[in-house]
Amino acid sequence: MIYSFAVVIEGADLTSPDSSDADALYAAGCDDALLTSSDGTQRAVFDRNAPSFAAAVASAITAIESSIPAARVVAVERLDGASAAPLPHSA
Repeated sequence: MIYSFAVVIEGADLTSPDSSDADALYAAGCDDALLTSSDGTQRAVFDRNAPSFAAAVASAITAIESSIPAARVVAVERLDGASAAPLPHSA
């Protein structure tokens, strides 16, 4: 099943043209994410195929935090309609 969610990421530069962080995410398997930045908040918006929502989120967080050592996922926002409330992520 495909799950739609966004993660808020700190400690990475995802949208600057000269940053290698976006390439690192792509190489780590985040080619199903759209990277955005607004008012200083960086998000990766995913449409991820996984057996469960938890598995989709866990695989995304693992890929992000292992491919960019300074990056931390600080929030998860479910976008597929099952829940409108953001889900906090504790590191």
